[in-house]
Amino acid sequence: MASWEQLFRHLVQQAKSLPEYPQECRDDDHLVGGCEAKVWLWLDTSDPQAVVIRFDSESRIVRGLLALLQQRLDGCSVAEIAAFDIDAFYRAEGLDNALSPSRSNGLYQVAKTLKLRVIEA
Repeated sequence: MASWEQLFRHLVQQAKSLPEYPQECRDDDHLVGGCEAKVWLWLDTSDPQAVVIRFDSESRIVRGLLALLQQRLDGCSVAEIAAFDIDAFYRAEGLDNALSPSRSNGLYQVAKTLKLRVIEA
């Protein structure tokens, strides 16, 4: 397992890879509730077979975590996103024991909100 310092560096690098978020969507309608750091979620579900996902956050570490999530789910179908298993994702990324409870809870809220908004659309 990687050290916290290695994980931190990796997440900061991932944060830099996050595509630009639409500034006009940094509003309350796109805000994800239940996160300590502000997180915004924008979706384009016009093609249910290839959903476009964009995230943003004020926190570098959270941005890095969101980048990993976006890399995994951007372009997936509505059905794939609805069936997404956050626990399996954590294990695959080596994050299952590395995150604080508040960050874990925040990412669970992001995944839950993403699923709900994709299904509603």
